[in-house]
Amino acid sequence: MLIDQTLLVTQFMTLLAVLDPISHTSLFLSVTGGLDRAERRKAALIAVPVAFVILLVFAVIGQYALAAMNISLISFQIAGGIILLIFALSMTLGDKGPAPTAEAGANDAASVAVYPLAVPIIAGPGAMLAIVILMDNNRLTFIEQVETVAMLALNMLILLGLFLSGGTVSRLIGRHGANVLRRVMGIVLAALSINLILEAMAKWLGLPAI
Repeated sequence: MLIDQTLLVTQFMTLLAVLDPISHTSLFLSVTGGLDRAERRKAALIAVPVAFVILLVFAVIGQYALAAMNISLISFQIAGGIILLIFALSMTLGDKGPAPTAEAGANDAASVAVYPLAVPIIAGPGAMLAIVILMDNNRLTFIEQVETVAMLALNMLILLGLFLSGGTVSRLIGRHGANVLRRVMGIVLAALSINLILEAMAKWLGLPAI
């Protein structure tokens, strides 16, 4: 069985850009600021698996839900590409928007792990949108879809590792380093988003694949 390495790299980089682990680690440290080290670790070990399951559900049923609503994947891919492009531009230009915070009184790991950590910080609209598009049932074989899920799992493991060592990572790269990385990933995501739009337009117009 041959593995499409280009596809794997594209899937991995798209998910890495959308999940934005460095910025999410900063948010994780902010949200769990009132927890001790053990509780912070517990929050990470709950939040990341929950987010993975949520995104996995979207990966499996996302396109069937679109079909049930009579929305073509081409339309969704164009709309999704535009939204991801806007998201990428906000990353590149530095507009993070208001960061979700824990509800008042939520000062334990279980309270913050699901909300706001798993949703909407990790499994946010951008990640949900990206995984549905990347799991294109009309373009990918079952094996390639499994590989896409594997790339999602790999990104989640990276995110979990950063969460568990968040304090060290934050000190090493600093605020300016995190901002630079965020902008670089924004540029990568912008390019990938434009590629998604162009691919969908090519399919719609019956042009050769890009």
